[in-house]
Amino acid sequence: MACRTSFLKAVLIVLNVLLSLIGVTLIALSVYELNSSTPGTFEHIAIVVQIFVGTFVVLTSFLGCFATARVSLGLVWSYVICLLILLCLQIYIIAAAHSTDYVERSKKDFLATWADQRANVERISLLEQKYSCCGELGAHDYILMGRGIPLSCYKDQERRENTLFSGGCLQAVQAHATDNVAIGLIIKWLLLLVEFAALGAATHLGITVRNKLRRERF
Repeated sequence: MACRTSFLKAVLIVLNVLLSLIGVTLIALSVYELNSSTPGTFEHIAIVVQIFVGTFVVLTSFLGCFATARVSLGLVWSYVICLLILLCLQIYIIAAAHSTDYVERSKKDFLATWADQRANVERISLLEQKYSCCGELGAHDYILMGRGIPLSCYKDQERRENTLFSGGCLQAVQAHATDNVAIGLIIKWLLLLVEFAALGAATHLGITVRNKLRRERF
């Protein structure tokens, strides 16, 4: 019994460390993306949700470590409940991620931003510097509009011919969204597997501790 409990505790500690690392990674990536997202867009809302989930994961992992160290039946079952909530939330997020065309939504968000250039000058400049792109389809977009090519279309914002970004931002934004979807799904599935493993180990530990307490009473 003691060996089983020690083994379960060791497994739970490792799983909770993994959970906290994944949670922190999710928060860090989301905060990085948040700085360049437009408030109110679908991308912005999705990033805020990811930060909330990542925070909940980290807090739950801390509870799991504390419950494991104390071997408290009440704390272990509280941890199990938190994991069940996380699993339900994670399953919903994964289902939503697979059914949502993030690339198409990023395209619509960019086109809406580009359509009102006067109101989104800073936003467009930020995108051009972040993705090393220029205009919607290329630098010629500005020429066709009778405007000069802005400094944000140049590397390090130095107006030299060899530092001009040749690609358009529409393609760059879509490529970035494609990469984000792939990375996001990998993290979400990895998180789901670790949560399932932690739930199984925590449930087993809770049952083991409960049975031990019952034997001690009699």
